[in-house]
Amino acid sequence: NPQKAGEMVAAVTEAMRESQMISVLKHFPGHGDTSADSHKGDVILNLNRERLFHVEFIPFIMGIEAGVDAIMTAHIKVPLVTGSDMPATMSPVFLKDILRGELKFKGLIITDAMDMGAVKNFWTPDEAAVKALVAGVDIILMPASIGDAINGIRSALDQGRLSIDRIDQSVRRILKVKLRRGLYKDEIPGAEDIMSILGSDEHNKMIREITQHQSY
Repeated sequence: NPQKAGEMVAAVTEAMRESQMISVLKHFPGHGDTSADSHKGDVILNLNRERLFHVEFIPFIMGIEAGVDAIMTAHIKVPLVTGSDMPATMSPVFLKDILRGELKFKGLIITDAMDMGAVKNFWTPDEAAVKALVAGVDIILMPASIGDAINGIRSALDQGRLSIDRIDQSVRRILKVKLRRGLYKDEIPGAEDIMSILGSDEHNKMIREITQHQSY
């Protein structure tokens, strides 16, 4: 039920925003109808644009409207939309045209872990990092080799495949989210003595109340 999922996404997003927590929706364009595991290898989703906009995209749209800070990509190939075998994480069609363009998302785009089989089985860490940045990603999560990813980005800058302006766009988005969520304040609420909170009577009472009312 995409509408019900979207309502819950919006509620959690709004609550996190009110608590000055950075919220992230995942995994775009939607991992709910897949049968394969992208941790292990290729995942292909044979859905068209109309289906995505009527089902998979609904929770993302409602989360964006609620002010979500970031969206994590999926390493899913959707050839009926992209016309290629490029996963969403490295697809300008999904990240620039649809997420930024049609869905009007202005926050951070973060990759799923880049050391997963759906990526590392087909691209080297440097190739994957550059393709993701070119596609519109702001933060690259867990490349198979951090050093290779950095060197690949440097080479792409030297070769003109990437520009400093493109990197600066992502840096500005990251800084805006940190500023908006109060991460540049001298004191972060709740960080003064976390160990005095964990395991306290109040904390344990809250855990009991949450678990007693959950229904999965």
